[in-house]
Amino acid sequence: MDFIKRIYTASIVLSLAFFAACGDSESTDITTPSDPSGTDIVDSSSSSSTNSTSSSSGARDVSSSSANNNVSSSSTGNNNTSSSSSGNNSTISSSSDINCTSSSSSINGSEIAEGCFVSLDPVDWRIVGKDTVYMRYIISCDGVSLGYIYNETNENLPIAAGGQKCTLDDHLDGTVDVTCGTNTYTANKPSDMGVGLFSAPELVSCKGTDLWCYSPIIDGADKSPITQMTYRENEGFFFASTGTHDLTDWNGICITYTSDTAAYLIMDLGETKNLELNNNLPQVTLKNKAPLPTERCFGWKAFKQPRWASPAISGNDAAKTIASFKIDQPSESNFNLIRIRAYRNEDHSFDRTCGDMWCAEYAEETVITDCGNDPVGVWKSTTDATSSVIWPAKLGHEFNPISLLPVIEIYNSVAGTFNLGNGENPYAKVGFDMSYNSDQNFDITQWGGFCITYKSSHDFFAELTPSNATEGQKIPRVLVPRSLEYKTIDLPWSSFSPSDASTVNLVNFVFSEPAGATGYFAFYTVGKPGTCTK
Repeated sequence: MDFIKRIYTASIVLSLAFFAACGDSESTDITTPSDPSGTDIVDSSSSSSTNSTSSSSGARDVSSSSANNNVSSSSTGNNNTSSSSSGNNSTISSSSDINCTSSSSSINGSEIAEGCFVSLDPVDWRIVGKDTVYMRYIISCDGVSLGYIYNETNENLPIAAGGQKCTLDDHLDGTVDVTCGTNTYTANKPSDMGVGLFSAPELVSCKGTDLWCYSPIIDGADKSPITQMTYRENEGFFFASTGTHDLTDWNGICITYTSDTAAYLIMDLGETKNLELNNNLPQVTLKNKAPLPTERCFGWKAFKQPRWASPAISGNDAAKTIASFKIDQPSESNFNLIRIRAYRNEDHSFDRTCGDMWCAEYAEETVITDCGNDPVGVWKSTTDATSSVIWPAKLGHEFNPISLLPVIEIYNSVAGTFNLGNGENPYAKVGFDMSYNSDQNFDITQWGGFCITYKSSHDFFAELTPSNATEGQKIPRVLVPRSLEYKTIDLPWSSFSPSDASTVNLVNFVFSEPAGATGYFAFYTVGKPGTCTK
C-alpha cells in the first residue's frame, strides 16, 4: 500500500472572474462584477458558480462579448440586470442607498474612461501553462494605477513610444476595448479584486476591541453581540455617527463569516463621492463558499473599482472618506457575519512544525504508523446514528470514494464541522486507522504516545479505539482542551486512562457534547512525542 501515499494529486482549478453591473431606477449604477467566485480557495463540493445579485434582488442575466476577437470602438457590453427592492433599506444619513433595481445596459458613454494612460510593460509575460508570450500593457487613470491588460492575439496596440492616452470601454466581462487614435482592439483584463490574507477555520471568541462580533458557537447564544458598528443583514455595516470617516489608521479591515455563496465587500463613500465616481466603488471579493468560519483581511490597497474608468480612485484614498461598508450577495444566499475588526497589519502566520507521522502541508491523506503489512493508516470519521460530520469539500478520488484528501489539500488540515444529534450519547469521531482499512488490533506501546497540532471549538477526547470493542470495555482516552488558535500538545501514554496502548485499531478524536451541539475542528499534524515542535 505504499502507492497510496503517492497517488492522486488534485489540482485547484483557477478561473478568471466575470463581471457585470447593476443600477437603480434613476441610473445611479452601483458597479459590481457579476460573479464573485474568483480563483482562490476552491470548494470541491460545488461544481458550478453562482451569479451574483444585489442584497435585495433576483438573479442577474449577463451576456458578454468574446474575449479574443477585435471589436469596433463603438461596441458596448450588454450587461442587463433585473431585481426588486427589498423594502428594508435603512442607511445612515450621510450615505446613499446602494440597491439594485431594473436597469438598461450599465455601460454608457459617460462611463467610458476618456484619456486613460496606456503603456507597454517591457517585461516578457506568459500565462501559466501556456508557451505563448503575450503583450502586457499597464493602465492608469487619473494617476491611479488600475492594473494591466494583455492581448491574446499578440497584435501590438498602436500606442506611442513611452505610452499615450487612450479610450477604454470596460465590458466588465473580462474584456476591455482599447481605442488609441483610430484603431480599437479588445484585450483581456485579469481578475484582481484583492485576495487578502485567508484563515480557515477561524474560531472566534468576541473581544471588546472588535467593531462588531457575534459568535454563539464559541461564546454561547446568550452572549450579546459587540456593536461598535451596526450590522444590518443583507445590507452591510454602519457607523453610529453620520458623515464620512477617515479610516487610514486601520490599514484595512478583517471580516469573519460563513457563506454558501461568494459576495462583495464595497466601500460606501457617501452620496456626493459615490455620484462623483458614477457609483463605481472600490470593493473586494469574498471569494467562493465559506462553509467553515473564514476570516479574510484586506489592506486598503486591495480595494479596487471593478470598472476601469475615469474618475478613478485608489483604495488608500477611498479609505479617507468611508460612510459605511456594503455587503452585496445573492438574495438566496446564506451569509452569516461573525466578526468585523480593523486590520492593523495583524499576522495570521503560525510557525508550525510537521510531526513525523503525518502533515497536512504535504497534501497526503496517509499516516505513517509502522503497523502491519500496510504500515500506513488513512483519515476517516464515524458517528452515532443521529449525528454527522460535515466536510467543507466533496470527498473522494478515483481510488477511494470517501477520501479526505480534497479537504486536506484545500484547507491544509483535516477540518470540518460536527453536529451532534438527539441520541442518548451522541458522538462524532475523527481519526486514523493503524493499517489501511484493517480491522486488526496493534500494539503501539513503542510510540510512547503521540503529538498533534490542532484547533477546536470544543474539548474532545483522544481515544485509542480497539477493533470490535465490547459493551462496557474501558477504552484508553485523555481529555484535550479546546483551542481557538493553533495549539501543539504531546500526549504520552501515561496521560491516558487506562494507560494501555497494546490493543489499538484506530486513534480517534471524539466529540461528545450534549445533544444538539455544533462545533468546528482542524488537525494539522500528527507525530511521535516531541516531533510536532522544533
